[in-house]
Amino acid sequence: MTQTETTSVPSVPLPLVRFNTWVTLAFVVASWLSGQAWILILPIVYNGLGAAVGWNPLIILEKRFFNRPPSSYVSEEKAQLRFNLTLSTSMLGAALISSLAGWTVGYYIFTIMPVLAMIAMLAGFCIGCVIRYRWQQYRYAKSKA
Repeated sequence: MTQTETTSVPSVPLPLVRFNTWVTLAFVVASWLSGQAWILILPIVYNGLGAAVGWNPLIILEKRFFNRPPSSYVSEEKAQLRFNLTLSTSMLGAALISSLAGWTVGYYIFTIMPVLAMIAMLAGFCIGCVIRYRWQQYRYAKSKA
């Protein structure tokens, strides 16, 4: 085995991550434009599955349309993607609950945060990556103390 094969980290091709981001962003915008918070149920379900068990039906569906092998694309670490999906799902879930409770301000706060993170991701900056990195640093420092 080569060095690359032995240290390989489970990953997801970046085009799949971006497709998932665009679709989730579209659902949130559709929810805003229609005033129907229930539209958030779909991204909560498919991103929640991705976060909880590592199986995102949207990504599985999109993978069928690849022309090249997945390994030929730039990829994102699977653990990082699951962390980001957990953040997104939590915020969208909080937005849905806020809407059902009649708290419109909460609905917008909890949808604007992931939308800003998704826009940043599409522009090339991963806010969730920074949060996870800082969290890992904190845990490491705490374990040394």
